[in-house]
Amino acid sequence: IAWQVPFGDNAALRAHPALQGIALPEKLGSVGVAGTQATRGGLLFLGGGDTAFHAVDMRNGKDLWTWPANRRTTGTPMTYQTKAGRQFVLIATGSGADAALMAFTLPEDAK
Repeated sequence: IAWQVPFGDNAALRAHPALQGIALPEKLGSVGVAGTQATRGGLLFLGGGDTAFHAVDMRNGKDLWTWPANRRTTGTPMTYQTKAGRQFVLIATGSGADAALMAFTLPEDAK
């Protein structure tokens, strides 16, 4: 194991009366983490028990980017690359009538 860090957070747990007045770490972790998607560039994309989608550095687990999904991510991230070489990462969010498939990519001029 190269690293272990708590992933995600849980607002309901943080608000529990028994924890009031206790200095809690920045992230408590959350249950329900689905699979991950790794890229050749060293990024690991994942959703989890919280309501956000994350990109972390595979070398050390540092959270590099977070997208506030405002609903749970519900699947393992997917990736594809166009013939022109542009890579996309997708994640399913929500369920039922609230379900969506969100796609992300770097700006075309990103290096």
